[in-house]
Amino acid sequence: YGCITSIHVWIKDSNGRTVFSAWRNNTEMYFEGEWTTGERKLLYRGGALYYMPSDFEREILWTSNGKLRGIEDVVRALNKGAGFVFMSGHGSPNVWADHFPGIPGNRINGEVVGLNVVNFKRPYFPVDSLNNGEKLPVIVIGGCHTSMFNVSLIPTLYDMLPFIFKWLPKAYMWTFGIPVPECLNWRLVRNPHGGGIAAIGNTGLGYGMPGRNANVGGGDSWITIEFFRLYGGEGLHILGQAYQQAIVSYINTFNMEDFEAGHIKTVQEWTLLGDPSLMIGGYP
Repeated sequence: YGCITSIHVWIKDSNGRTVFSAWRNNTEMYFEGEWTTGERKLLYRGGALYYMPSDFEREILWTSNGKLRGIEDVVRALNKGAGFVFMSGHGSPNVWADHFPGIPGNRINGEVVGLNVVNFKRPYFPVDSLNNGEKLPVIVIGGCHTSMFNVSLIPTLYDMLPFIFKWLPKAYMWTFGIPVPECLNWRLVRNPHGGGIAAIGNTGLGYGMPGRNANVGGGDSWITIEFFRLYGGEGLHILGQAYQQAIVSYINTFNMEDFEAGHIKTVQEWTLLGDPSLMIGGYP
């Protein structure tokens, strides 16, 4: 949870002499996804695990703790089975991903892919390879487009063509030419050998607040945390009730007339794929 760092930048010439040197001390850098999923408060609002019952076994896969290094780590953890899975990062209909702390080498070079529908190396279909049987979690994914349910194979393949032929209209499938048969969240739910019993995520671009306001400023982080707060803190154990009340709480908390802040889109695009009458964990 460290968020204060000091940066030293220097430049040496061909003779090894330092020609430039500068420090930036006590610089704040918040890893928003880890605060959103985590066990501590940021300002006055905790991450999701802060509100979960203390008797829940917790397995935390973060890039900062070295346990999230790629797809294999996520598949291995999911195959053990779980009650809940919460991932907060970046997404598309095909992929959910995170970054190494500080995003070294910019976003492309600092990216860590956690799970996807179609992959160009083994496993070629990571979601389909899940085999956690009946140990099916409720999955909440923070990030863009992971519940964009109107994708299919041909439109996503076509999506590459307008980048080559500029005169063609864009399909806006957000897979960048990768052929994807179904979105990530639905693929997780429909997996006959495992995956999840339900999945919640965004059908469009997810919004978030950077820095110390990550957990309190609204957007994707706030509404996903609220779902877990309602389950763990308020005792809402019917899936649809917790999902519905998270949306209601968001509307009652933020100014829904502020179009630029993305509040309206946050509640409109947050979609549950699964049976809303589900009693989470089953009936006693």
